[in-house]
Amino acid sequence: MGSLFQRRNRTSSSSHFSPTSSFPPFRFCSSALSAMALRMGLVAWTACSGCSFPSDNEPFTPADEKPMTLVSVTLSNPVDPQPVNPVITVAFSDVFDPDTSSQVSVRLGGRGNPLEMLVEHNLVERKLVFRPKSNLVPNSEFQIDIGTSLRSLAGIPLDKSSRITFRTGSTVLPPPAGDTPLVLADIIGSKGELKKYCAATSCHAGSDLSARGLDLSAATPTLRSYLTSTSAVGSPEGLRLVQPGQPEKSYLLRKLLAGTAFARIIGDPMPVESAPLANTQLLAIQQWIRQGGN
Repeated sequence: MGSLFQRRNRTSSSSHFSPTSSFPPFRFCSSALSAMALRMGLVAWTACSGCSFPSDNEPFTPADEKPMTLVSVTLSNPVDPQPVNPVITVAFSDVFDPDTSSQVSVRLGGRGNPLEMLVEHNLVERKLVFRPKSNLVPNSEFQIDIGTSLRSLAGIPLDKSSRITFRTGSTVLPPPAGDTPLVLADIIGSKGELKKYCAATSCHAGSDLSARGLDLSAATPTLRSYLTSTSAVGSPEGLRLVQPGQPEKSYLLRKLLAGTAFARIIGDPMPVESAPLANTQLLAIQQWIRQGGN
């Protein structure tokens, strides 16, 4: 029988949730209630084995959940001055909650309102990547503030705030090279290996018998439509299986990440009873979703 709730990892039992709590049932019925429940330290679980099944039972998050920490902040150049269109990459120790990414801000001289930034959520590598919407003022000092209201998907806040300063020069970075376009066949096949790890085990093979009716044995227009239009039963936030352009809002990616980190899911991580997918496979799936999930 599969796990009744998301496991922190597949090897240690000390971080499993306890379904025996006498805490009264609490149903996630809206994003606001979901956020409130997470702040209270709750997470949904399922009384059925397998991928995603609804339940009214809510155990506590692991008592040994560690605070999320800032791992690094890197800019385009290892030393100042920076280009006027720098790429700022902020890495964390845990998978962050994308709804709290606004807690990273960039200001000119540390004053005024935060500058408008394009944000890329890289849940696989636990990184936020920022690019200014317009070129920064040349030969000026800027300040990056990272606040403790930024949280992990487990609802654990960043352990401390940080401030990083940098100075621009006058150079301009060339446009980045585009990623190779990926299609669903790549994700089912050699790039994402979903057929090998999720369909060959019979969990997601055959439309009549597959878990949640999700057949990952072949890349078909029907599968693409199902993935991009279906809300996940096990998502406290009401996420779609795949939200085109937004991997951070895609439940399929959360399920695949749940083998190595708390990803706010119900049921077993994917693939079940197998090692998590390699980072190269997860990055390909994330890229495919970001490119539109075609």
